[in-house]
Amino acid sequence: MPRVFLLHALGASAREWNDVVEALGEGFECVALNIPGFGDTPDADLDLAGLLAWFAGEVSARPFQPWAVVGHSMGGKIATLAAARARDGDAAFAGLSAVVLLAASPPAPEPMDDTRWEQMLGWIADGRIDLEEAAAFVDDNCAARLPDIVREQAIEDVMRAGPLAWRAWLERGSREDWRDSVGSISLPTLIVAGGEDGDLGEDAQRRLNLPHYTDARLEVVAGAAHLLPYEAASETAALIARHIRSALPETTSPVLLQD
Repeated sequence: MPRVFLLHALGASAREWNDVVEALGEGFECVALNIPGFGDTPDADLDLAGLLAWFAGEVSARPFQPWAVVGHSMGGKIATLAAARARDGDAAFAGLSAVVLLAASPPAPEPMDDTRWEQMLGWIADGRIDLEEAAAFVDDNCAARLPDIVREQAIEDVMRAGPLAWRAWLERGSREDWRDSVGSISLPTLIVAGGEDGDLGEDAQRRLNLPHYTDARLEVVAGAAHLLPYEAASETAALIARHIRSALPETTSPVLLQD
Protein backbone atom coordinates (compact mmCIF):
# COMPACT_ATOMS: atom_id res chain seq x y z
CA MET A 1 0.00 0.00 0.00
CA PRO A 2 1.56 3.33 -1.00
CA ARG A 3 2.24 5.58 1.94
CA VAL A 4 1.30 9.27 1.83
CA PHE A 5 2.96 11.73 4.20
CA LEU A 6 0.89 14.86 4.82
CA LEU A 7 2.65 18.06 5.93
CA HIS A 8 0.46 20.88 7.19
CA ALA A 9 0.58 24.66 6.91
CA LEU A 10 1.87 27.27 9.35
CA GLY A 11 -0.39 27.41 12.40
CA ALA A 12 -2.17 24.17 11.54
CA SER A 13 -1.65 20.58 12.68
CA ALA A 14 -2.15 17.03 11.46
CA ARG A 15 -5.85 17.59 12.07
CA GLU A 16 -6.14 19.83 9.00
CA TRP A 17 -6.04 16.63 6.92
CA ASN A 18 -8.92 14.79 8.63
CA ASP A 19 -11.54 15.56 5.98
CA VAL A 20 -9.08 15.04 3.12
CA VAL A 21 -8.11 11.59 4.43
CA GLU A 22 -11.76 10.65 4.89
CA ALA A 23 -12.51 11.77 1.34
CA LEU A 24 -9.58 9.81 -0.07
CA GLY A 25 -11.28 6.60 0.93
CA GLU A 26 -9.60 3.27 0.28
CA GLY A 27 -6.14 2.81 -1.08
CA PHE A 28 -3.76 5.00 0.92
CA GLU A 29 -1.78 4.70 4.13
CA CYS A 30 -1.99 8.33 5.21
CA VAL A 31 0.57 9.57 7.73
CA ALA A 32 -0.52 13.03 8.89
CA LEU A 33 2.37 14.56 10.82
CA ASN A 34 2.52 17.38 13.33
CA ILE A 35 5.48 19.55 12.33
CA PRO A 36 7.61 20.34 15.42
CA GLY A 37 6.11 23.21 17.40
CA PHE A 38 2.58 22.65 16.10
CA GLY A 39 -0.31 20.47 17.13
CA ASP A 40 0.53 18.72 20.37
CA THR A 41 4.31 18.62 19.78
CA PRO A 42 6.87 20.47 21.93
CA ASP A 43 7.86 23.91 20.70
CA ALA A 44 10.97 23.91 18.51
CA ASP A 45 13.26 26.54 17.02
CA LEU A 46 14.12 24.92 13.67
CA ASP A 47 15.30 26.35 10.38
CA LEU A 48 14.57 24.50 7.14
CA ALA A 49 17.58 22.23 7.52
CA GLY A 50 16.26 21.23 10.93
CA LEU A 51 12.75 20.64 9.59
CA LEU A 52 14.15 18.53 6.76
CA ALA A 53 16.16 16.45 9.24
CA TRP A 54 13.02 15.95 11.32
CA PHE A 55 11.07 14.80 8.27
CA ALA A 56 13.88 12.45 7.24
CA GLY A 57 13.60 10.82 10.65
CA GLU A 58 9.84 10.36 10.26
CA VAL A 59 10.24 8.74 6.84
CA SER A 60 13.15 6.54 7.90
CA ALA A 61 11.36 5.33 11.02
CA ARG A 62 8.84 3.41 8.89
CA PRO A 63 9.43 0.28 6.81
CA PHE A 64 10.59 1.04 3.29
CA GLN A 65 7.98 1.20 0.53
CA PRO A 66 7.07 3.60 -2.29
CA TRP A 67 5.60 6.79 -0.89
CA ALA A 68 4.30 10.22 -1.76
CA VAL A 69 4.39 13.54 0.03
CA VAL A 70 1.63 16.14 0.15
CA GLY A 71 2.78 19.52 1.46
CA HIS A 72 0.50 22.45 2.25
CA SER A 73 1.99 25.97 2.39
CA MET A 74 4.89 25.68 4.88
CA GLY A 75 4.74 21.92 4.45
CA GLY A 76 5.12 22.38 0.71
CA LYS A 77 8.56 23.90 1.06
CA ILE A 78 9.64 20.95 3.21
CA ALA A 79 8.20 18.58 0.60
CA THR A 80 10.16 20.22 -2.22
CA LEU A 81 13.43 20.02 -0.29
CA ALA A 82 12.74 16.35 0.44
CA ALA A 83 12.13 15.73 -3.27
CA ALA A 84 15.46 17.37 -4.11
CA ARG A 85 17.21 15.18 -1.55
CA ALA A 86 15.55 12.07 -2.99
CA ARG A 87 16.78 13.07 -6.46
CA ASP A 88 20.29 13.44 -5.05
CA GLY A 89 20.26 9.92 -3.60
CA ASP A 90 19.67 10.67 0.08
CA ALA A 91 18.77 7.27 1.54
CA ALA A 92 16.45 8.86 4.07
CA PHE A 93 14.10 9.83 1.25
CA ALA A 94 14.45 6.69 -0.89
CA GLY A 95 11.17 5.55 -2.39
CA LEU A 96 9.67 9.00 -2.87
CA SER A 97 7.65 8.60 -6.04
CA ALA A 98 5.18 11.51 -6.22
CA VAL A 99 4.76 15.04 -4.89
CA VAL A 100 1.64 17.13 -4.31
CA LEU A 101 2.00 20.81 -3.41
CA LEU A 102 -1.02 22.70 -2.05
CA ALA A 103 -0.68 26.50 -2.00
CA ALA A 104 2.96 25.72 -1.33
CA SER A 105 5.69 27.97 -0.05
CA PRO A 106 8.41 27.94 -2.73
CA PRO A 107 12.15 27.24 -2.51
CA ALA A 108 12.62 30.98 -3.00
CA PRO A 109 11.83 33.43 -0.19
CA GLU A 110 8.07 33.40 0.27
CA PRO A 111 6.26 36.43 -1.14
CA MET A 112 4.61 38.25 1.75
CA ASP A 113 3.67 41.84 2.41
CA ASP A 114 6.05 43.32 5.03
CA THR A 115 3.22 44.85 7.02
CA ARG A 116 1.45 41.50 7.35
CA TRP A 117 4.74 39.75 8.16
CA GLU A 118 5.40 42.19 11.01
CA GLN A 119 1.81 41.83 12.22
CA MET A 120 2.10 38.05 12.38
CA LEU A 121 5.34 38.29 14.32
CA GLY A 122 3.68 40.74 16.69
CA TRP A 123 0.98 38.20 17.51
CA ILE A 124 3.54 35.96 19.15
CA ALA A 125 5.38 38.73 21.02
CA ASP A 126 3.67 37.99 24.32
CA GLY A 127 4.19 34.23 23.99
CA ARG A 128 0.92 33.00 22.48
CA ILE A 129 -1.51 33.94 19.71
CA ASP A 130 -4.83 35.03 21.17
CA LEU A 131 -8.33 34.12 19.98
CA GLU A 132 -8.96 37.29 18.00
CA GLU A 133 -5.62 37.06 16.20
CA ALA A 134 -6.04 33.36 15.42
CA ALA A 135 -9.54 33.96 14.07
CA ALA A 136 -8.26 36.76 11.84
CA PHE A 137 -5.49 34.51 10.53
CA VAL A 138 -7.93 31.73 9.62
CA ASP A 139 -10.60 34.00 8.14
CA ASP A 140 -8.12 36.04 6.11
CA ASN A 141 -6.80 32.85 4.50
CA CYS A 142 -10.21 31.59 3.38
CA ALA A 143 -12.39 32.71 0.49
CA ALA A 144 -15.50 32.31 2.67
CA ARG A 145 -16.13 31.63 6.35
CA LEU A 146 -15.55 27.99 7.23
CA PRO A 147 -18.27 25.88 8.86
CA ASP A 148 -18.24 26.57 12.60
CA ILE A 149 -16.81 23.22 13.74
CA VAL A 150 -14.01 23.32 11.17
CA ARG A 151 -13.29 26.99 11.84
CA GLU A 152 -13.06 26.44 15.59
CA GLN A 153 -10.58 23.61 15.09
CA ALA A 154 -8.45 25.72 12.76
CA ILE A 155 -8.46 28.63 15.21
CA GLU A 156 -7.57 26.36 18.11
CA ASP A 157 -4.58 25.00 16.20
CA VAL A 158 -3.30 28.51 15.47
CA MET A 159 -3.62 29.40 19.15
CA ARG A 160 -1.54 26.41 20.24
CA ALA A 161 1.28 27.10 17.77
CA GLY A 162 4.60 27.28 19.60
CA PRO A 163 6.12 30.77 19.66
CA LEU A 164 9.59 29.44 18.79
CA ALA A 165 8.29 27.51 15.80
CA TRP A 166 6.07 30.37 14.60
CA ARG A 167 8.92 32.86 14.80
CA ALA A 168 11.44 30.46 13.24
CA TRP A 169 9.26 30.00 10.17
CA LEU A 170 8.51 33.67 9.67
CA GLU A 171 12.02 34.95 10.36
CA ARG A 172 14.00 32.14 8.72
CA GLY A 173 12.19 29.24 7.07
CA SER A 174 9.88 31.27 4.87
CA ARG A 175 12.72 33.61 3.90
CA GLU A 176 15.46 31.07 3.18
CA ASP A 177 16.48 30.73 -0.46
CA TRP A 178 16.98 27.11 -1.56
CA ARG A 179 16.55 27.62 -5.29
CA ASP A 180 20.08 26.59 -6.24
CA SER A 181 20.10 23.37 -4.24
CA VAL A 182 16.58 22.42 -5.35
CA GLY A 183 17.31 23.01 -9.02
CA SER A 184 15.22 20.77 -11.28
CA ILE A 185 13.20 17.77 -10.04
CA SER A 186 11.71 15.14 -12.35
CA LEU A 187 9.29 13.42 -9.97
CA PRO A 188 5.61 13.37 -10.99
CA THR A 189 4.19 16.46 -9.30
CA LEU A 190 0.81 18.08 -8.87
CA ILE A 191 0.72 21.75 -7.88
CA VAL A 192 -2.62 23.05 -6.60
CA ALA A 193 -3.54 26.69 -6.06
CA GLY A 194 -6.64 28.27 -4.61
CA GLY A 195 -8.33 30.51 -7.13
CA GLU A 196 -8.69 33.27 -4.54
CA ASP A 197 -5.34 32.83 -2.76
CA GLY A 198 -3.25 35.96 -2.58
CA ASP A 199 0.49 35.57 -1.98
CA LEU A 200 0.66 31.87 -2.88
CA GLY A 201 -2.03 31.68 -5.56
CA GLU A 202 -1.80 30.59 -9.19
CA ASP A 203 0.64 33.30 -10.26
CA ALA A 204 3.09 32.55 -7.44
CA GLN A 205 2.88 28.81 -8.09
CA ARG A 206 3.62 29.30 -11.79
CA ARG A 207 6.55 31.62 -11.10
CA LEU A 208 8.11 30.10 -8.01
CA ASN A 209 7.29 26.37 -7.79
CA LEU A 210 6.42 25.09 -11.26
CA PRO A 211 9.85 25.91 -12.80
CA HIS A 212 11.53 23.49 -10.38
CA TYR A 213 9.51 20.48 -11.59
CA THR A 214 9.93 19.04 -15.08
CA ASP A 215 7.01 16.59 -14.78
CA ALA A 216 4.32 18.76 -13.20
CA ARG A 217 0.86 20.10 -13.82
CA LEU A 218 -0.96 22.94 -12.13
CA GLU A 219 -4.59 22.79 -11.00
CA VAL A 220 -6.63 25.71 -9.65
CA VAL A 221 -9.47 25.18 -7.18
CA ALA A 222 -12.08 27.86 -7.84
CA GLY A 223 -13.79 29.44 -4.87
CA ALA A 224 -11.01 28.58 -2.42
CA ALA A 225 -8.13 30.61 -1.08
CA HIS A 226 -5.16 29.36 0.95
CA LEU A 227 -6.59 26.78 3.36
CA LEU A 228 -7.45 24.15 0.74
CA PRO A 229 -7.69 21.13 3.09
CA TYR A 230 -10.40 22.98 5.03
CA GLU A 231 -12.09 24.92 2.24
CA ALA A 232 -12.22 22.22 -0.43
CA ALA A 233 -11.43 18.88 1.18
CA SER A 234 -13.33 16.70 -1.29
CA GLU A 235 -11.96 18.40 -4.40
CA THR A 236 -8.46 18.46 -2.95
CA ALA A 237 -8.66 14.77 -2.07
CA ALA A 238 -9.86 13.89 -5.58
CA LEU A 239 -6.91 15.72 -7.12
CA ILE A 240 -4.47 14.03 -4.73
CA ALA A 241 -5.93 10.57 -5.34
CA ARG A 242 -5.80 10.80 -9.14
CA HIS A 243 -2.23 12.04 -9.10
CA ILE A 244 -0.84 9.52 -6.63
CA ARG A 245 -2.65 6.57 -8.21
CA SER A 246 -1.01 7.45 -11.52
CA ALA A 247 2.45 7.34 -9.93
CA LEU A 248 2.19 4.67 -7.21
CA PRO A 249 0.85 1.10 -7.08
CA GLU A 250 -2.87 0.55 -6.54
CA THR A 251 -3.95 -0.02 -2.95
CA THR A 252 -6.72 -1.71 -1.05
CA SER A 253 -7.59 -0.12 2.30
CA PRO A 254 -7.36 3.28 4.03
CA VAL A 255 -5.35 3.99 7.15
CA LEU A 256 -4.90 7.28 9.02
CA LEU A 257 -1.90 7.66 11.30
CA GLN A 258 -1.28 10.84 13.29
CA ASP A 259 1.96 11.64 15.09
